[in-house]
Amino acid sequence: MSSEQQQQQNVSDGPAPAVAIGPEPSPVSHAESLDSIMEKLRSTPLFMTDLADAGEGNDAVEALKSLAYDEPPEEMATNLKNEGNDCFKCKNFKDAVQYYTRALDYDGHDNRDLKVSLLTNRAAANLELQNYGRAIQDCADALRLKPDNSKALFRSAKACLALRKFEEARECCKWGLEVDPSNRELVRLQAQIKDTVEAEERKVREREEREREKARVRDLLRRAVEIRKGLTFDNTGSKGRAKDAYPWENSSDREVVLDESTGHLLWPAFFLYPEAKESDFVEKFDEATTLGEMLEVVLAEPPAWDNRENPKYTVDSVDTYFLHRPVGGFDEDERLVKVGTNTCLGTVLDHERYVIRDGIPSFVVLPRKGAFAEQFIDRYRKLRQAKESAVRKVAA
Repeated sequence: MSSEQQQQQNVSDGPAPAVAIGPEPSPVSHAESLDSIMEKLRSTPLFMTDLADAGEGNDAVEALKSLAYDEPPEEMATNLKNEGNDCFKCKNFKDAVQYYTRALDYDGHDNRDLKVSLLTNRAAANLELQNYGRAIQDCADALRLKPDNSKALFRSAKACLALRKFEEARECCKWGLEVDPSNRELVRLQAQIKDTVEAEERKVREREEREREKARVRDLLRRAVEIRKGLTFDNTGSKGRAKDAYPWENSSDREVVLDESTGHLLWPAFFLYPEAKESDFVEKFDEATTLGEMLEVVLAEPPAWDNRENPKYTVDSVDTYFLHRPVGGFDEDERLVKVGTNTCLGTVLDHERYVIRDGIPSFVVLPRKGAFAEQFIDRYRKLRQAKESAVRKVAA
């Protein structure tokens, strides 16, 4: 068969099978291949993250280890100090403290100046962190190595001042200026300590003066109250009173005061309006002022809860009362006692049935006309009648 016939035969038999060009595809996936590569890299010293895990017998690893650990201790400490200084400049004081501490932990060198520098630097970082006790300790350690170190004395003085150890702060400044008389930082700090001490002493004097004045006023008030022998007090329901409190004193700042210019007592007082469930508080009710005069002030304008066009609560249209309950008595023992509006406060408080509770007098204000006032008064009338009936039965 000629070659031309052979070619025709091949064509007639169909296309020839395709032949692959290049290397055969790997049966391993891309992810598996990447993991394998990374594993090989990690076993190469240049790419290792931890030389300690490399094991023995790897010459390249051992060489790297010698580079890491064979550096002279003093040089390592100096490098760590420089790292700490960089952190300090960036205001990263916590890391600065750690670097200085690691540098101080390096043994094998006896560079006193380096140790002093590390201690004073760590003291500076601790000052910024307000770790004043640690700063003082670092300065003390530095001064044991170098007693004339002005930085240690300055930073110790600053820490003592922050802790209000004024005497120690002054001593550190005095010592530092003996070592370095021209040190401006120490001169300024010494002046600051002097100003602070003087300000503190002034505060103490002012506080003592206030306490003396308070005691004087309290004693005058005590005598003024005690000469008014008709006053009766009840503090059985008061909470938070001091053990040495007088009967007219309470746990609030609403207390009777003495007007030294007139000799009058000025009382805190409440006017209660049960119909509206409202009240008015009078901070200083002069005992020489009548109830009507005070109501003229309190009710000068119609209250927001009253009818402004036709108010029910005016001085001419209300009556005043106080609730009497014996000391240690119960609610059912309460009685309603009417008081004329022309009566002075001092006269009312001196009444044998008036009891000042928790140091604050109070009065009930009712309109003269109206169903509420009638019902309110009738309620206490019935309480009184029931009590009198019970007493008669017991006596019989």
